[in-house]
Amino acid sequence: MSPLQVFVIFGVGLALSLAEENVFTHNAVLDAQGKFHLRWFFDKERVTFETTVETRGYVALGFSPNGGMANSDIVIGWVEDGRAELEDRFAHGESQPVLDSRQDWTLHEWQENGTHTTMRFSRKLQTCDAFDRNIKKVTTRVIWAYHAEDPDPHRGPLYHEGRRGTSSLNLLDPPAPTPEWDSPDDVMVFEAFTQNVHVPSDSDTTYWCSAYRIPRLERKHHVIKMEAVIQPGNEKLVHHIVLFQCKHDGNESLAHLSGPRCNVVRNALDCRPGRFLLAWATGGNDLSLPDDVGLPVGDDDGDVLIMSTHYDNPHLRDDLYDTSGIRIYYTPVLRTHDGGVMQIGAQVRPTMMIPPGAERFNVYAHCSSFCLKEALPEDGVTVFASFLHTHLAGRSIRDRHFRNGKELEPISSNDDYDFNYQQTTYLKPYVKLLPDDTLMLECGYETKNRHNMTYGGLGTWDEMCMDFLLYYPKIDLNDCGSKAYDYDLASFFGVQNFTYTGRYDVIITQPESHTFFNKSFFEAAHAHRWTQEEILAFEDHTRRMKYRMACEGRHDYQADDQTEVPPTFQPLIEPSDDACEEEASSRASLHTSQATTVSLVFLVPTVVVWKLASV
Repeated sequence: MSPLQVFVIFGVGLALSLAEENVFTHNAVLDAQGKFHLRWFFDKERVTFETTVETRGYVALGFSPNGGMANSDIVIGWVEDGRAELEDRFAHGESQPVLDSRQDWTLHEWQENGTHTTMRFSRKLQTCDAFDRNIKKVTTRVIWAYHAEDPDPHRGPLYHEGRRGTSSLNLLDPPAPTPEWDSPDDVMVFEAFTQNVHVPSDSDTTYWCSAYRIPRLERKHHVIKMEAVIQPGNEKLVHHIVLFQCKHDGNESLAHLSGPRCNVVRNALDCRPGRFLLAWATGGNDLSLPDDVGLPVGDDDGDVLIMSTHYDNPHLRDDLYDTSGIRIYYTPVLRTHDGGVMQIGAQVRPTMMIPPGAERFNVYAHCSSFCLKEALPEDGVTVFASFLHTHLAGRSIRDRHFRNGKELEPISSNDDYDFNYQQTTYLKPYVKLLPDDTLMLECGYETKNRHNMTYGGLGTWDEMCMDFLLYYPKIDLNDCGSKAYDYDLASFFGVQNFTYTGRYDVIITQPESHTFFNKSFFEAAHAHRWTQEEILAFEDHTRRMKYRMACEGRHDYQADDQTEVPPTFQPLIEPSDDACEEEASSRASLHTSQATTVSLVFLVPTVVVWKLASV
């Protein structure tokens, strides 16, 4: 028996019982066949997992830096002859993980029947072991595997033979609210689905808009849950869905208002700007409202919905059809608060520019206090959830929060963002947003494998920087963000003046000596020599330059389109994660103490002998 293995006799010394169902706050099915089930819960120090897998062999769960096996922290367990074994291992490459010199997992309980193996085990979030990956409040790339046989006593775990996979999970997010209602009769369901849309093949990016009318409501109702229903097989095709709410008094059918020109649909309903009701993106979860909050429909914002579906068709296929959409649960039993959705972030324009070859480039978007002062009530609003959104180059997002000249804890953040796993995060505790506050959304991008500039835009290979905040009470503010002040942006490239020739096309007019005089400003940006030093200089330039405020709702706000210089704040000093440093220091002190003791043990007799010899 290896000393690195944990052997526990079934039914002895179990800290938890498999019958305890209510201790788990999260769950996920990790494979498409539904054979690998994972449940977990956590506190400030530990996380506890339970795996239930359709196998009588070994089960493996791991944490990877990128979804691959190399440099992954892996725990492997199995049940054999009435006893369970658990091993802490580390994968240095695409080979069998090796046993860790420190075994940091605790096995709590196990069960094996004729078809399945269930194991429950826990570990500290931070073990201070160089071969353990810390479990943090970011998107974690979880890898998993299983085998029909237990590990060989001499050769260890056998190759999984393709029974493996990777899943992104937000392991330390607060749990989602559990939808509850007194009676099924109190809840109605409305489905806004596209109807076998033939996705256009003349562009890789299509925004398809369709209009729907919730059955006529005589009074206000509350939306309490929404879930995306994606046609099986179209998970990569449907990039994201945004649902807007409009006021339209007509009774005519809206079935004809469906097509790839969203302006036509909006104009037909006089729905500008419309009010955000839901934002969902690839890998997203259902939206469940807290039991005291509902999103109002049938009120002044109306009961007509416009659904904008972003289709991503990179290979320009002509054989793609889709019937996907949003299922909405709503009720006449009103909750305490009317909720709303507010978009924070950078306006979607090409002047949001990300250079090629960047290991990390930050874009900064501002929600100004001038906008919030106009829109928010005196006692502010309460933010209870956040939906962060970028495209393929996005690696991190942080919604920074400032008040009275000082930075507070971020409203929401993810320093290991995964484009394919865009989840609504429920906040705990809720965050108060006051009229004098300022928000700055900081989005980090990686373009080291790109050779051209990346611009803000609608396509999947373009970029966005957004946070959709869910809050209460509802106010008349859809969008609080910013866009680059074009003259400050152009000055980095030596441009003194320019003229607009289209919606976004910019032609350089001064100085005449400029290499790209009378040519596109974007050509100049593309041709710039983007060394790492220039990338850093450009990021610093865009962080400090003036910006134009975006402050949009149904009413006109004076702050909208006004120019502002980024305010200066005292930055947040986050406590250092020094638990491992303290442990190392403690070990060093103990080692020093032991060394001193040993030295004295040998020193004293030596001195005594010397004295005796000299008498």
